[in-house]
Amino acid sequence: MASSSTNVGNIENRFFLCSLCLETLKDPKAPPCVHRHCRKCMQMVIARKKGTFNCPQNTFKKDNVRRCHGCEETKMVTSYCFKCRGFLCQQCSQIHLSDKMVQDHLPHLLNLQTIDVRSLTLEKLTSLTEDPRCVVHVKRLAEMCCETCGNILTCVECCSFGEHKGHVTHEVKILAKREGEKLKKMMSELEECRDNLYKLPKRVAEVRQALDANITAQLEKARSEHRKASERILKKAEKDKAVLEKQRKEIIKRKEEDFDLVHRELEEEMKKLKAKYDNILKEKERNYSKEEGKVAERTSVVDEKSSVELEDLNKKLRSYEERVKASRNDIEKRITDVADHSTHTINRYENFTATAKTVQASHDEWTEAQCLPVITAAGETLIDDAKKEFGDLESLSKTSVRDTLMLSGSVGITGTHDSVVDITGIGSGWNVCGITSGSDGNIVVTGYAQSDKSHITVINREGWVVRQNRINTVPGSGYAPNRYCHTLSEHLTATVCQSNQVGLYDNRSGKYVSKNIQDININWPGCASCVCTDILNNIYVGGHGRDVLVFDDQLNYHRTINLPGVIHRPRDIAVHEDHLIVCDWEGKRPYTVTMQREEAKVVHQLPKPDVDWHPLSVCTDSSQYIYMLWYGPGDGCILTQYSQDGRQLLTTGKVDDDAWCITTIITDAGEKLLVGTWGSKKMYTFGLLDE
Repeated sequence: MASSSTNVGNIENRFFLCSLCLETLKDPKAPPCVHRHCRKCMQMVIARKKGTFNCPQNTFKKDNVRRCHGCEETKMVTSYCFKCRGFLCQQCSQIHLSDKMVQDHLPHLLNLQTIDVRSLTLEKLTSLTEDPRCVVHVKRLAEMCCETCGNILTCVECCSFGEHKGHVTHEVKILAKREGEKLKKMMSELEECRDNLYKLPKRVAEVRQALDANITAQLEKARSEHRKASERILKKAEKDKAVLEKQRKEIIKRKEEDFDLVHRELEEEMKKLKAKYDNILKEKERNYSKEEGKVAERTSVVDEKSSVELEDLNKKLRSYEERVKASRNDIEKRITDVADHSTHTINRYENFTATAKTVQASHDEWTEAQCLPVITAAGETLIDDAKKEFGDLESLSKTSVRDTLMLSGSVGITGTHDSVVDITGIGSGWNVCGITSGSDGNIVVTGYAQSDKSHITVINREGWVVRQNRINTVPGSGYAPNRYCHTLSEHLTATVCQSNQVGLYDNRSGKYVSKNIQDININWPGCASCVCTDILNNIYVGGHGRDVLVFDDQLNYHRTINLPGVIHRPRDIAVHEDHLIVCDWEGKRPYTVTMQREEAKVVHQLPKPDVDWHPLSVCTDSSQYIYMLWYGPGDGCILTQYSQDGRQLLTTGKVDDDAWCITTIITDAGEKLLVGTWGSKKMYTFGLLDE
């Protein structure tokens, strides 16, 4: 039980007392100033002030007209007796000062006429007030708190025999000690987060600065490549024209030589042969004119070709600049979200610590018993937000547009593979379903591991395992745990499993987070069988139906793209500029479709090779050329290359019969094409030739 010496004056008014009636709060309400008052007290003030309310804790008026507790008349009151718990007029106040029957009230009498609001401290109020008493037995000191009734103050009798019998009750000292220890632990934990929390704004500023420098460097590099390529095209055109001009001059020279020969012969047989050689001259004139005309036509073709190439080059630069700007806007939004989180969390932290320190400084068990549960409840969510580290924040400044601006001519595939390696560390009975490359030169392969597990394996160019995770399948899915993958950002890989699981894998740490597609409350008709990403870090997931699901880089579901009816079952998908390439396994056709609206439309169908096979896997290189694996049951696999618009089939070549997935990788020797095999677990590397 609290002793009479307890420093009650330090109890925060917003938790215990109404500043209007100076009694324990009943049905408390808070105006904008956040000071709490009884509902009825506020209603009386609003009625008397004709709809306005001035908080007495903000302004204390001495000309206070109230009902006197002594004579029960409404008049100007001059003092307040904390023993009687009521206001007193001048006459009743004098009686309190002189009457021996109420002599014990003198220490609890507050003179309202001489008091200075600025000097009215909590210590002063403490000397005037009494320890809190039971709300039922007002003559008894409150010794207990009833948790069932919101930590209301009560006595032992009420807890044992009265209205609080059977409720969850606590002794004030025990409750205050328990909550105090809980708050102390929470304050210590918050203090550990403080440095990182205050460093976050600086990190945000540094990331923004680094991002500006990175984007500026990328654009400058692209413009420099554009200038060099333009100069190369113009130089080649001039060189070709110089060769043609030389040919024209040689023709003229031969013409002159022939003319001289004819003239010499003509002089010898002037009269006899004049008519004959006149005809010869005319015939030769016609022939030479035709040759000159052909040279002029070829010169015109060279001019037209160089003009078309320059215009195409300019379009690529404009498209690249637009993609860079779009990527910049998306990154800036993510940085702003971190900055807003930082500012909001710091404000909450400062408010929380100020409130907690005020309660701790009171050293009062009543304050701690009632205030600390509210404070600690707010602190739990604050700790979670303060602990967020945003580990990938700095990497945002290094983000680059993956489909870089390519200013070279056409690209072809080397006739045979450059190398082939065995992928080590893949267990017996496992397979390779997906392959993608990381920015650090490593490669990620995924696939089936066991009947209830799939694998994600990071390997180097020699096929040695760098890191490997085995992931449990979604219980009760009914599908084999075949897993597919595609690069999302510098260190993250987007991956899906046929058991309808979409996830993100950190290539450096091996950390894996996922979501069950069936839990997203969407009508998903089948199992996930393919995945790809775009430059804005959106993730596209296809399955055995015509729906393609779109997620952001936090695995939040955004929308669904409905593929056209001509497509039966997507086997693989790839983003190609503003369109989506779809390998229709059952229809044995690849299509380019729109992806901006919910209902996708066919842009065009990619040409088929001269076989009635299934399109199996698709990828694009940094020049936007398209590569596709085709599978014929019992016949093996072929690899095809398409033009940048996907309308021309450029090359076709035989590859390993067990080939199953393809991707590209940037190396010191240039861009390469990787082909992974299903069961034999091999990786073939093909060179891409700049023609």
